[in-house]
Amino acid sequence: MTSQGIDRARARRVVAVLAACLGALALLPAAAGADEAEALYDPGTVWVIDLQLPQTSVEALEAEPEGDYQPGTFSVAPSDGSPDGVGSFSTPQAMEIRLKGSASFRDLSEKAAFKIKFPKAGPFMGLRKMTLNNMVEDPSMTHETLSYTLHRALGVPAARTGFVYLRLNGEDFGVYMNVENYDNVAMAKKFGSFDGDVQHVYEGENGTDVKPELLGKFEIDEGPDDISDLEELSAAVNETGPEPWSTVVAPHASLNEMTRMWAAEKYSGQFDGYAGGPAVDHPNNYFLATGPDSLFRMLPWGQDETWKEENHLPFDGDAGVMFEGCLADSGCEATYEGALEAVQSAVPSLGLDKLAVCTAEMLAPWQQLEEEESNRFEYNAAEIFGAVAETRAFIASRPEELADYLGNTAPSEPGPVDSCPADEPEPEQPFVQVRGQGPPPTEQGPAAKLNSISRKGKRLRVSVVSPSSDPLKLTAKTVGRRGVRVCGSSATVEAGDAVVSCRLSRAAITKLEAGALRLSVNVRFLADGTSLTRQARLPRL
Repeated sequence: MTSQGIDRARARRVVAVLAACLGALALLPAAAGADEAEALYDPGTVWVIDLQLPQTSVEALEAEPEGDYQPGTFSVAPSDGSPDGVGSFSTPQAMEIRLKGSASFRDLSEKAAFKIKFPKAGPFMGLRKMTLNNMVEDPSMTHETLSYTLHRALGVPAARTGFVYLRLNGEDFGVYMNVENYDNVAMAKKFGSFDGDVQHVYEGENGTDVKPELLGKFEIDEGPDDISDLEELSAAVNETGPEPWSTVVAPHASLNEMTRMWAAEKYSGQFDGYAGGPAVDHPNNYFLATGPDSLFRMLPWGQDETWKEENHLPFDGDAGVMFEGCLADSGCEATYEGALEAVQSAVPSLGLDKLAVCTAEMLAPWQQLEEEESNRFEYNAAEIFGAVAETRAFIASRPEELADYLGNTAPSEPGPVDSCPADEPEPEQPFVQVRGQGPPPTEQGPAAKLNSISRKGKRLRVSVVSPSSDPLKLTAKTVGRRGVRVCGSSATVEAGDAVVSCRLSRAAITKLEAGALRLSVNVRFLADGTSLTRQARLPRL
């Protein structure tokens, strides 16, 4: 990987174009083959969504959260990746909304998750539906991006993801994951065409599987009521005749693609999916969709609890009936092993650790905004940092575990993440030296101290002395009665001398181009609550 999905410069180029024309974009005819919504699924930036609901809709959602969709309006604004770099909002557009979730369900008084539906005559940027996940099951807020990235790299037509900051009726709800729906719009993009009168999208959850007695549990998300294609798949999967299982199933399903999805589930620790393992409500969180060739594909969903230390799944074992049938057939078992080898080959080039680190860094100021402006946040900075560290530990250990299973040697992995992509490299330019003593020394380590402040490129760099190996939070605001945040980030440092940094917002860069900027810089050590604040003058760029 690379900078795909985390390239901030590319995000800013997108913003520069969209900010000028977003309000009219949905009204213009799309060019042939154009994907108007592509920028919404760029995980390297954050969009801001504003929802307005009349009181009748609010009351209906409170009375029956997952009942009928309720009317309201929707508008969105791009950002440069920071809360201080939000562009113009699009013209409010009619939509309908309802709440979603099972273990992640929250009502409107909390951080609710939402499904949004746009009118057929008025799709937004070509979209008919949106799913906004609250990520309350994933304190790191990185798991879905990581998992869907892995699936897509293996050729699985998995959902795209992006981040949004949500406000509803003027209230901050916080950071959400925007997950692409598996509707007819997305299927046409993924398969090249989708005939809703013939092709299907079936949703499987809570123990739904392709056994004859369970077919009635599938929800038809797209396609006709006639489920004869699903019945034929089920009959082939459960066939006990002399022909090899893969020979019987191959005319109905793309086993090459399905095995790659199962391999990605196993690798990422998706215990709550199709190949995760035995449980009362498993299989869960998957879709079956037919392509233009009438073959079934399996698509992942509900990836928030992947990459967790307790979910180091075995690469075989009990799971859905198709997974078990595949591993019991020598031909399909070989295909599945090839899928695991494809995972092994793909992972080093994906830079999953860097994606986790840089996603967490990008989201930090938005998470801080959520904590400051909303009473709906569920995790503080220390908890988020711990979850990211756990995710990174899982990423680091998994290649060797897969190599042990395959009986080969794990490919070399990328080195430590030194930094996330910046707009343009610039030499460090110190602009002020600030020194001041913190609390007196303790037996645990040196006294907390805020030393020099400098700028490198478009990042603020602060040199500190940390009393212990603990997380800290850096924030910088303009000086004045209504100080405006210009950057913020969280990090864990070793005891002693350390340097922490945060990206200056677009608004701060603009101010610096016009004149000097006086900042109030704060470093808070989360373990003991020590807080150090100093003012500094940043000369004009």
